[in-house]
Amino acid sequence: MQKEIFTKFIAKLEQNCRSVLVGCQTDYRRVLAYTNFDKEHFFWPLDSQSRSKFERRWHDFTSQLGGLITPTTIPVMFGRLFEVPESCNGVARFTFNQLCGLPVGAADYIAIAQNYHTIFIEDIPTMSMRISDKARRFITLVDELYNHHCCLICTAASSIDDLFLGADEGTLFDLESFQFETEIEETKLRRDVLSPGDVAPVASTNEDRASIQSLISGREEMFAFRRAVCLFLSMHFQYC
Repeated sequence: MQKEIFTKFIAKLEQNCRSVLVGCQTDYRRVLAYTNFDKEHFFWPLDSQSRSKFERRWHDFTSQLGGLITPTTIPVMFGRLFEVPESCNGVARFTFNQLCGLPVGAADYIAIAQNYHTIFIEDIPTMSMRISDKARRFITLVDELYNHHCCLICTAASSIDDLFLGADEGTLFDLESFQFETEIEETKLRRDVLSPGDVAPVASTNEDRASIQSLISGREEMFAFRRAVCLFLSMHFQYC
């Protein structure tokens, strides 16, 4: 929002402070996620073997919780209800399209996370920046599930690291189909794609579009992707 001021601040820091690299080349979240075979929860690619493992996990979870699988609805806000096709005592199951291919928003994902401790999602595709609506909804979904300490079990077309193809496939925020978030309470424009809010109509004027475009760079898009992958990995060994 204040890029010019921030850039000057960083320049001053570099002039007056010593830079120290803090980090490690080993991402231990990946190590734990890929070696924790007794608690598998991310099955890829979308083949019969992955589906069989996914179904077995679903059966194990629901059997331990009573085995009664029913469709239901959960309250969202303002009297709205969200349909859950399959649920069983704190566990819910969806397809990717049911959660990210329909006009739903962060409020719906928060309601899901508040009502279920374990979420099963099947048929997650490999996402590029050309399917901006689905990719952005999925990023928001992962964000909310992580914030509410949910366990995520899913089938996907590719590994976690390859789930988002990246900038080579085109810009995520295509201004012709861009949908941005609004505050529920104050209906103010939201420009932070990782924060809660409901889906609102596209900006209608060239001035609005230019304003949005100036705020969203390729770096921010890739940061959103990388952050979603990190949260995905963190959920795998923290909450499952």
